[in-house]
This record gives sequence, structure tokens and C-alpha cells, in this order.
Amino acid sequence: MSSVFNDIIKQGRVKIRSQHFRIYRKCWLVMKRASSEGPYWLEKYSKQRSANTKSPQKVMGLTNVKNVSRSPRQQKKHAVMLEFREESSLTFACKSEAEADEWYNVLHIYCIQEKKKKLDFGEPDLLCHIRNEACVQYHVFLLSSDSFTAHRECTLQITHKAIHLYNAQDPRQRIASWPLKILRRYGQDRTCFTFEAGRMCDTGEGLFRFLTAEGEAIYQSVHTAVLAIMESQCSHPVRMQND
Repeated sequence: MSSVFNDIIKQGRVKIRSQHFRIYRKCWLVMKRASSEGPYWLEKYSKQRSANTKSPQKVMGLTNVKNVSRSPRQQKKHAVMLEFREESSLTFACKSEAEADEWYNVLHIYCIQEKKKKLDFGEPDLLCHIRNEACVQYHVFLLSSDSFTAHRECTLQITHKAIHLYNAQDPRQRIASWPLKILRRYGQDRTCFTFEAGRMCDTGEGLFRFLTAEGEAIYQSVHTAVLAIMESQCSHPVRMQND
């Protein structure tokens, strides 16, 4: 792939404050990214082992974070607070000051510093027109894998919601579809585009590889669409608290 990355940036046991009852409940919190360039989000699980076997209880995108801070000790020990542009917030407490500092540093780097760096370098706005663009198609060769034994020439179609795979010989035959919002990660190198599907996809979980000379273009199409989805979710955030 173009960049080597682990989709899990940080994880650990924390206590998240309920929005309405002002009490803290234990959970396993995981910070993830879809690719080496983001986007980033938090996943909440009831316990650590559930993170490997079950879907998260709650998911919250982090593209809308406006501030990351440490809560005063007199309010809550070892606590970290995220503030969002729509005036909502998320507070969670860690088991130690060192762990809280580590969560603070990671969140501040990815949610604040990276965003400021992109703005300073004048990164173009890729989101304003993605939903109005027609879907993009690429000629690829599907490689067989443990997840998908078929191998053939195909057409890969990228829309603002999903990746669709069609038979190149019969464009009416759709072979598979993968919603972008439940992809675990994706990337490309000089010869292949690769993504990992979650178990909620119709094909089940696994890695899917496509031989192509247009890996960078496919990556950019997918990445732009994923960013648009995350931006939309941040405009209507999913609450992480157990109310």
C-alpha cells in the first residue's frame, strides 16, 4: 500500500461521562483511521474482547473537533474532554495521569495539529462537490484471496456511498458491493488497490485486492468519498453516551 499504517491509533479502558445523568461508565475506547491520511473516529465497546468480535456500540467522527483539553482535577481526575463545533462535548476519565496525557497528546495531534497543518498548506476542499459528481469507473483485475476466490477482469465503480464491482464482459452483472462507511481501511501501491471490508458487508470481512495501473486515482476517489461521509456524520453526530 502507499503508506504503511495501523488502523488502530490508540485504545484502552476508560470511563465515559453520560450526557444526561452525569455519571461515568466503563467501556473500551478505540481510536481508528481509515487510511494514513485519515479520517479519524472513536469506537466504543462494552469490553476489550468485544472490539475484536463485535460491532461497536457507538461511533463518533473526529473531523468536527474544535478543541482537546485536560479537565481540571477538581472536576474529575485523569480526564480528557473533546469539544465539537456544534457545541457538544465528550468527557472520559482514564486510570492514571500518564494514560490521560497519552490520550490527550494523540487526540490533539490528529484532531487539532494535523488539521491546522493542512489549512496552513492550503489543502483544497474536496468535499464541496463530491455528491454532485457522477460515479467514477476503473478497469481492474480482481485477484483471488481467502475472502473471494473469484479472479477476473472487472470494472470498479466508486460512488459517494459505496464501491461496486461489475463483470467487465457483462456490465449489467454486479459481482459485489461494499458500503464505504463500513470499510476498515484502504490503500494502494504501484500495482494494486487494496481494502479491508468489515463483517457487515455482503461479502463478509476480509482483504480484497485489485491489480490496476490506476491505484492512486482509485485511492483518491475512495478517500474523497469517505471524507464526505465523515463530514456528513459530524454534522449529525451519533452520541456516544449511554443515557
